[in-house]
Amino acid sequence: MKKMIILNHKMNLEYDEVIDYIGKINNVDTSNNIVICPSTLYLESFINNCSWGIGAQNVYYEVDGEYTGEVSTLQLKSLGIEYAMIGHYERKKYFDENNEIINKKLIACLDSNIVPILCFGETGKMEDIKSSLDKLLKDVDNINFIVFAYEPLCVTDKLTKEQIRNDIEAIYDYLYSKYKHKPNIVYGGGVVESDVGELLKIDNLNGVLVGKISADIDKVLKIIDSAN
Repeated sequence: MKKMIILNHKMNLEYDEVIDYIGKINNVDTSNNIVICPSTLYLESFINNCSWGIGAQNVYYEVDGEYTGEVSTLQLKSLGIEYAMIGHYERKKYFDENNEIINKKLIACLDSNIVPILCFGETGKMEDIKSSLDKLLKDVDNINFIVFAYEPLCVTDKLTKEQIRNDIEAIYDYLYSKYKHKPNIVYGGGVVESDVGELLKIDNLNGVLVGKISADIDKVLKIIDSAN
């Protein structure tokens, strides 16, 4: 079954490094779905030169207007961007984004036919996760086009593969019971190249979200190879 490998570059890479990165990742041979989320500055370079799916690391919920520094879903769509990451822990921590803002971004993405990569689950506590999902998915009737990125950042170093498996099962069951559709879930809790092969064997886990090391093309190539 085809898996999704999402690469969140965060605020990394300079322009000459981007050119080298694109050249190397274009030569990758895999049947899996690779989605690269570079800095906003480099979106056009990737969309015009890279053969894989491209996503934005952030988006605003208004479609136009006087919002200096923000990027709308319509602008992303006009560039050919297919995905947008929303709700990342760093956006919450450093930019004070809350569930209400993230929900607005989610709705904006769905309205513009951009696939939202919805990050959630920082505490790793299932009670918190379910409560948060209820708020994040307010007024959402269909989860078919959402990628759910489970990122238990606060407990990453303590989670065993069995704990991850149990968490994925609980999240899957919760979403399926509520929406009667199989959710598309990826795992993003400090993923490293040595973990990917085993992680992708977990039932109902459709892929991984790679953060810190995703700007290192040599490590990315190892991740992609281990996922084949």
